Amino acid sequence: MHNILFVGPGSAKPFLEQLAGAIPDQAAHVRSLYDIGSPSECAGWEAVDILVAFAVPCTAQDMARAPRLKAVVIPSLGFEGVDVAEATARGISVANGHVTENFESVAEAAFLFMLMSLYQIRAVEDRLRQGVARAGPPTARMLKGKTIGIIGFGNIARALVQRLAGWGADILLCTRTANATNQQNINHCDLATLLQRSDIVLPLLPLTSDTHYMLSKAQFMAMKKGAILINLSRGAVIDEAALSDPEVVAHLGGIALDVFEFEPLPMASPLRDHPKAILTGHEISHTQENLQALFRTAKANIFAAIDGRAMPTRLNSDAGDSSALH
Repeated sequence: MHNILFVGPGSAKPFLEQLAGAIPDQAAHVRSLYDIGSPSECAGWEAVDILVAFAVPCTAQDMARAPRLKAVVIPSLGFEGVDVAEATARGISVANGHVTENFESVAEAAFLFMLMSLYQIRAVEDRLRQGVARAGPPTARMLKGKTIGIIGFGNIARALVQRLAGWGADILLCTRTANATNQQNINHCDLATLLQRSDIVLPLLPLTSDTHYMLSKAQFMAMKKGAILINLSRGAVIDEAALSDPEVVAHLGGIALDVFEFEPLPMASPLRDHPKAILTGHEISHTQENLQALFRTAKANIFAAIDGRAMPTRLNSDAGDSSALH
């Protein structure tokens, strides 16, 4: 009998409970624990064979305390909290929620943020609710003719570029891979050029030691006057504290953030009072289609681990399969 542990924040309990309920009693012994800092806090962690972890890290120290652990299933795209290198060294397979609906949902959300920011939807809505007429000429801007600066060219960036086709926008791309695409409306450039020329800047890349705080006050002030910053990647890719600097507030035309360095966003964060901000709590891309695809993929990974097969979205093929579970 396999021992499977589900861990995650309380907000993910409905999703994880449904996922746990899909596992027949005769297939595994299932336990769930919520709002913990690490799986090793759970009594009996040393006997766990499969860990299903949503927004909970699994470090080298955790793995050292779980000699039977052979598979880690992450029912989401991000896996920064799991030490994949250590798992590989220990023969532990790791799989995440690599589903196209996730990339597509984030790309659609990025498009939504771009249009909401250009058309200043929040200000327009506030005037309507307050019964106040617009003073002066319109300030909304079209997407047509704008330059979109994309930093990184992973799945989300590629999906966004596809959706920009036909909108009459130019695209600047800054990526470590030279000539990552040869599409006609995309020009490759360095970061300084991208910031200087773009009307909208979107970092779409993972959080690493190289990308931590890659955009801070100096970079914000180097952007075009009135440019818009959109972040749907990871909060610490930008220095969000610098976004509340009065000089930066006056310089940028708006910001739209779905991710933050500390989540949930602290109530005392000055971003909550930012006059040009659109803020969502790391859920703007949580579509029904995305959730359904993540559920199907996580379920397939769990059953593969139980059966000793390679998990469909395994991240570390060098770790081998989960046959040791048998």
